[in-house]
Amino acid sequence: MLVSFVLSMSAFAANSDNIDSPAQREAAAIVQQLRDFPPALPGGLRSDGKIDPVEQRREELYERLRRLGNDALPALTRGLSDPDVRIRRNVALVLTVLAGKWYKPSAPRLDIRPCLTALITALKDSDSSVRARAAQAIGDIGADAIPAIPALLTLLKNADEGSRIGACIALRGVGTAAKQALPALRLALADPSPDVRRFAQQAIDSIQDGRKLTAQRQSALAALVERGL
Repeated sequence: MLVSFVLSMSAFAANSDNIDSPAQREAAAIVQQLRDFPPALPGGLRSDGKIDPVEQRREELYERLRRLGNDALPALTRGLSDPDVRIRRNVALVLTVLAGKWYKPSAPRLDIRPCLTALITALKDSDSSVRARAAQAIGDIGADAIPAIPALLTLLKNADEGSRIGACIALRGVGTAAKQALPALRLALADPSPDVRRFAQQAIDSIQDGRKLTAQRQSALAALVERGL
């Protein structure tokens, strides 16, 4: 696992040195276009049964980023610290979409481990949506996200419900490597929010016995993303 992570970071560094490549310029242009989208995904089709043209366009841009692969990562990393909060929100969202299994389970997942440092920084963003989505994306990285645990434990104490939920989701994704988070997660079982309590228990289950995320839990996560949490 460590070897693959080092190789991934090496490839990212090589790509970052070539920021004028056509693929990376394309990715940078796509990231700028993300500012125009709502910061949450729709729960389904419109009332007339048709796909919203805005969401169809969003899907097209997401798929272009997926095809660009590692060449998309430098632009996405920079987007997490963009001065425009609309870009930060949507970059954090697209990272959860492209790296996770909840949105399109059969689609290839983008390896976002090179974005980890930027995602950890985003956990301190002034915007609650950015914080929550960044945490969820960290969870999609899995056990290689161990360096994020201290920041996630801080986020678990945040006054914002969505941030606390995001921290639980991230720690669940880190799994058995996040044993140091168990005391804080057990305290979160007394959180006033039922969603925080539910995701805290899921994180505890994942850390203690490596329990896999079931389809039902994936649906619950998707519902939270659609709500903008």
